[in-house]
Amino acid sequence: MGGLIVGSQARLRGATAPSIVSIEPRGVLIPDCGLPGETRADDVVPAHPNGIPVSRNRWLLVYATRGFRGVDDDLSIVYQLRAGTLEGRLIKEGAFARTQSDWDPLGNGDTRHVKQHGHPVAFGVPRGARIGGQPAPSANVFVVKWRKVARDYDPVRRYLSPSANDLDIETRTQAVEWAQFRLNSAEDDIEIVQPPERLRQKGYESGPQICAAPIKYINETFVQGVPFNRERTEWADCCHFDGGRVACLKYTFNAALGRYEWTHLGPFMGGDRNAPTIVASGGKAGVMEASLVPWRDGWIIAARGGPRGGATWFRTEDPFGAPAPRGISPAAPHITCPLTAYAWPDGGLRLFSGDAKVSPYRNSRNPLYCWDIDPDRGFAASSRRIIFDTVAAGLPFSPAASPKVDMCKLLPSEGSTQAIVYRVSIRAYNHPYPGSPDIPRATAREKAACAIYYSRITYAGPTPPAWEFAAL
Repeated sequence: MGGLIVGSQARLRGATAPSIVSIEPRGVLIPDCGLPGETRADDVVPAHPNGIPVSRNRWLLVYATRGFRGVDDDLSIVYQLRAGTLEGRLIKEGAFARTQSDWDPLGNGDTRHVKQHGHPVAFGVPRGARIGGQPAPSANVFVVKWRKVARDYDPVRRYLSPSANDLDIETRTQAVEWAQFRLNSAEDDIEIVQPPERLRQKGYESGPQICAAPIKYINETFVQGVPFNRERTEWADCCHFDGGRVACLKYTFNAALGRYEWTHLGPFMGGDRNAPTIVASGGKAGVMEASLVPWRDGWIIAARGGPRGGATWFRTEDPFGAPAPRGISPAAPHITCPLTAYAWPDGGLRLFSGDAKVSPYRNSRNPLYCWDIDPDRGFAASSRRIIFDTVAAGLPFSPAASPKVDMCKLLPSEGSTQAIVYRVSIRAYNHPYPGSPDIPRATAREKAACAIYYSRITYAGPTPPAWEFAAL
């Protein structure tokens, strides 16, 4: 299967690619969640963002909420339906999955767990979209996916234990969930096609094994799914698994059912038998948190970790064909935090992340950078750009709170502009952290600045439209 020309996510062919004029921060995109129990009054903030257009005049933003009770206090999966553009008027806000702080995940009466949801991603063909002048066969059916896991919780102290305290409960409960929906005829809300359920490959709808390979667990990608065929009835992404491995998943639209099915699992890439079950980047070759990118006549996968740490890259003509491609791990950039990779409308392949060599913070997640990547020169990185810096923006974070700018997404382009969305947060909590006296308590001013922010790319000319619609 060759690469595709997919709107803003693919390299232009036979045309002059629009050059980048500027990349400018625009401030806060989602300041607060309006759902009961998920507001700032509840000590909850918007966090991990994503988004797709769902019709000619509607965008769906999806994000995870987060608290300050401990590391990775991920909560619920929320959506916003917006008019016109992703910055447009809020039409409707709702939830795909809600958190629970007294969850009994194993059914043994132990309710001292938080039900966590995070890493939301989405894909699908907008309502009314056309392909080659004809109505798209899978239009107006969308998928949202996220991770779900249990975390130990002390309800008296309102304290979320570090994940390293109980890897067993995490391994046993770690799953990817998904839901499917459509935009209603009034375009003022969504309608659920498939309620949230555990992601399972077709043919493995029940039983302990969820897919064609024997795995202990699956964890969700950070980036949106990408079309895998010209009809947009097949989509793909890349998740990570136990043993520090990543593999691509294909989702195929079943017209008779009116929804997508997980139909294919690609070969595993990377891998380290000595890698911890959950923290897969700790071993020599363990990789995780992968991005799948259509590139020219093939595909590129970028993953966090590998023999040199940082990033590991895989290049293949078919991510579902054997054998699995060998990884390439450049010496730079020096990455110790989440990364995402995309093909841009100007024809460039670029990587978002922090740089451990230059960041003054222990978590190396501030500033957020973007590098140009050259796949033909061993995935060499160049032209580092600052996307967002909390210090330059004047945000009220103390150095001890180690501000974070991460979970970055490049959203589909809109004319001659394109949005980059990201989470701004802190490494500080509601209580002193055991064993880490350098982690301070979070202040009210710091919490108030935690939100989903965005930047705008401006191109010298119009980008190819992400979707075709009938003339008005």
